[in-house]
Amino acid sequence: MPLHDRLRDALETQGIAQALLCHPESIAHLSGFSEPIEDWPVANPFLGGPTFLALLPASTTLVLADFYQKHAQAARVPQTTYRSYDIHRPPDPAGELIHVLDGIGLEPGRLGVEAGVLPMPIADAIKARGCQLVAIDDLVVTTRRHKLPVEVEAIRRAGELADIVQNTVREQAAPGQSEAELAGLAQAAMYHHAGRRIPAVLHLSAGKGTETGGAEPTGNILNKGDIVLTDTSPWIDGAWSDTCSVIVLGKPSAEQQNMFDAVRRALDLGIELCRPGAIACEVDRAVRESLSEWGDTYHHHTGHGIGASWSEEPRIVPYNQMQIEEDMVLAVEPAIYRPGFGGMRLEDVFIVCASGNELLTHFDHGL
Repeated sequence: MPLHDRLRDALETQGIAQALLCHPESIAHLSGFSEPIEDWPVANPFLGGPTFLALLPASTTLVLADFYQKHAQAARVPQTTYRSYDIHRPPDPAGELIHVLDGIGLEPGRLGVEAGVLPMPIADAIKARGCQLVAIDDLVVTTRRHKLPVEVEAIRRAGELADIVQNTVREQAAPGQSEAELAGLAQAAMYHHAGRRIPAVLHLSAGKGTETGGAEPTGNILNKGDIVLTDTSPWIDGAWSDTCSVIVLGKPSAEQQNMFDAVRRALDLGIELCRPGAIACEVDRAVRESLSEWGDTYHHHTGHGIGASWSEEPRIVPYNQMQIEEDMVLAVEPAIYRPGFGGMRLEDVFIVCASGNELLTHFDHGL
């Protein structure tokens, strides 16, 4: 079943025959298009709004600025563009976008939208044309909770990039480097493997920076005996991965090895417990209890769903009564953080299977 047909069926159960999606994760997941990485931190003045995916009863159309036309050649759905900028007429990207939306076949009546990211001027223009906007943000995410094979393969590709980052840190880390320098080497290796630049969270911290779980790399210099914690979440082809690992520069101390072994056992336990029918809060409790001899260990989630979103349900936390089901893809990430000593967190991504969970990340965990 194509991904957009699965969503179309879910919309139909809510009495919604058409939708206009605009969240970057939804666009990439359903169409294969994402904006160039260089555009992420800036406001492009020549765009009338976000890229849209129009999901109609008999068609799916990607609506984007002609600024991105060449970049969108690999998209998996038909496309239509609006004029974003040229030297012949003053730019009017919002007006051009609305004109194109008028021509794609939206009908008056209920229209599903991702209200959390839909710009108000575009929403007002659509409503003025007789559409009743219905927020479908939660439905979009819920519909993709059970992964189809094509989604698993996309997450697996993202996992390969996470593996590259973790293995490169392990191979290249040395005293005298800065955190930023080492992270740059890992990022370059990931780009080389992907064949292009890609968005990715890449946190790397050493020494005292690991005590609170790590953060963005800085000019902090790595020293012999430091714990180095790397947390990375690459995003490619509309899918995320999410991994975390630690190494020690030099021979680990007995206490470092003991801490690592405890977190590794907790990671293995968490993956083992995430079977069909398990309850998220019960998995969370068991994993935390397995580390009880270490005292107050970690205050973040034990795990979470992942796929088209970087973090989604089921979140493995103390409050969550949600049941874990087959074909969900999860990340589990137990940790121990100790002020004055350092911290360790280990994380893998896997698909929940009735016959035993399958890892989708394969880098080496070891100090």
